[in-house]
Amino acid sequence: MTPAELRSLLINHLPSMPGIEAAVPWPGRPYGLAVTAAGAGTVYWTITGASNTAPSAEPGERLAEQPAPDLPGGKAATAEIEQALLTAAKAGDTEEHFVRAKRYSTEPTPPAVGYGVTIDAVDGWRLFLACIGTARRGEELHQQRYFHPDATV
Repeated sequence: MTPAELRSLLINHLPSMPGIEAAVPWPGRPYGLAVTAAGAGTVYWTITGASNTAPSAEPGERLAEQPAPDLPGGKAATAEIEQALLTAAKAGDTEEHFVRAKRYSTEPTPPAVGYGVTIDAVDGWRLFLACIGTARRGEELHQQRYFHPDATV
């Protein structure tokens, strides 16, 4: 599964998640995604990937069912929107492309990108969803070079 295919899957399935208002392409970035929580702000993601880098799947290994994010409306935690990405990816994976995934915000030592997900696919693709920035409701993501995503939007 390529970054473009993953973005399409997420755009199709995120809006059906409780607490997600919209998921649309972010035109400022190739394979960019803007996810707006109900009654809250928007989190901006970029999707990249590398083919033939994911470790091979064990026989029968597939991504486990994912819990629903806690997005009751109003102010939303960026980590819960991160969970929504993973839950929507699993829900939309009807052909069982996904083998395993890792959320960055739940790591004991999060990587430099504090919010994001790595998903390994059975076809060898390793896909990366990285949070680029956040904007509170009614605001736009500033067009500056560096962003520090807020913990809530």
